Amino acid sequence: MPVNLWRRESRWQKALRALGDAAAAIAALAAALLVRIHLPLPFTAGLLPNDRLQFLQRDWGVVLLLQFASLYFFGFYDRPQPRTRAEAIRRLAGAAALQGMALLAYFFFSFRSFPRSVLLLYVLFDLPLLLIWRGMVDRRGRHRERRVAIVGCGQAAAEIARTLAHHRWHGLVVAGFVPQPGQEMLASLPDLEPALGPLLGASEDLPALLAAGTIDDIILADGGDSWQTRLIDRLAGTRPDHTNVLLLPGPFESLIGRMRYRWVHDLPLIEVMRETEWRINWPLKRLLDLVGGTLLLLATLPALAACALAVRLTSPGPILYRQLRIGRDQRPFTLWKLRTMRIDAEADSGEVLAQPDDPRLTPCGAFLRRFRLDEIPQLLNVLQSAMSLVGPRPERPGFVQRYLKEVPGYAERFSLAPGVTGLAQVNGEYHSSPQNKLRYDLAYAANWTLWLDLSILLRTVKIVLTSRGV
Repeated sequence: MPVNLWRRESRWQKALRALGDAAAAIAALAAALLVRIHLPLPFTAGLLPNDRLQFLQRDWGVVLLLQFASLYFFGFYDRPQPRTRAEAIRRLAGAAALQGMALLAYFFFSFRSFPRSVLLLYVLFDLPLLLIWRGMVDRRGRHRERRVAIVGCGQAAAEIARTLAHHRWHGLVVAGFVPQPGQEMLASLPDLEPALGPLLGASEDLPALLAAGTIDDIILADGGDSWQTRLIDRLAGTRPDHTNVLLLPGPFESLIGRMRYRWVHDLPLIEVMRETEWRINWPLKRLLDLVGGTLLLLATLPALAACALAVRLTSPGPILYRQLRIGRDQRPFTLWKLRTMRIDAEADSGEVLAQPDDPRLTPCGAFLRRFRLDEIPQLLNVLQSAMSLVGPRPERPGFVQRYLKEVPGYAERFSLAPGVTGLAQVNGEYHSSPQNKLRYDLAYAANWTLWLDLSILLRTVKIVLTSRGV
């Protein structure tokens, strides 16, 4: 039965989850010490004295901190997602191993002695305890499915229906659809998206469908190609940075939470497009790029050298790959990457999007892509100011021209500098549609803060460690 993500976990459920993780860490450390004190083990010099239990009293805080940190970076404090048992074991084993290495580094750099056998036993005990606890929590988190009606039958509605049909673990099942006013003729087309389900009636029937229990929730699917969106396209790249676009909301818009209002006498105007925080605080964002980009480049130099050697030894051609991309204000720039494909990969096809299990990848290219190691050289683009650490991912010229014609509102994303990572990369999937990525890019532009950038960078570490989205 799927996990219902439509209902967020309550605070006490999150606290209970963390409390169990803490108990597993303390129990594993205590068990490791007791085993070494009372049981002789191969390849050890002998039993530990009883006073070694002082490690439990002295270092339990460090153990807890590393337990929480390792589980966070391997995605165990995200919203529950479907995982096979093998995937759960792989991630928990990675978290336990990371914690063991971090503990070893902690004792080494603090010049403190600690039995290495205890660290090994701690990892071996912590893993099964976490598996048992996390399995219990996941089973208790299951709820019944909720039936939804999609209002709309166009492209956006079809995308929602296909997504829900493919990801049943969200706990949402499409009961059917209701056409938006003006779409009644489309509802009778034979090639309508099958995942939309049956026609439930007209929009006027929605209150009765809810009252009868036929549906539990309603999803409004806006087609997006409205006159307001076309206006945003026309303004993109031409409006001064200080320009604002305001909206006098109706009752529906007024119910949408967390929006900025500007009061003009007694009229509440919504700031749809405004002088965003990242424009105002551009020097602060640039400082983060320079400091963070320099530190990350220095920290990843050993990995970059190893990856460059692997590229050189496994395939003919240059180590670095230069590619033309489109940046802020639709200005082209040269993006640097480690080469992951054959040098003639697009000789016949021209510009095409990367695909899962792409046959054009070199022997080590798939590994570099999976862990985003091929993108390390883009830190040079950040230091050159062509890119930022966080922002919309830059696209190639051919795709940009295509999306500008096909995706309403796409031009507005070029008001920001492109990023090595972004909100779409940590929340969406690697092969998500350009329409969906645009939603994240515009949300990032409208809600930028320095803390949002730092949050996205931390979540990117999780993406790399769990190799999600490839």
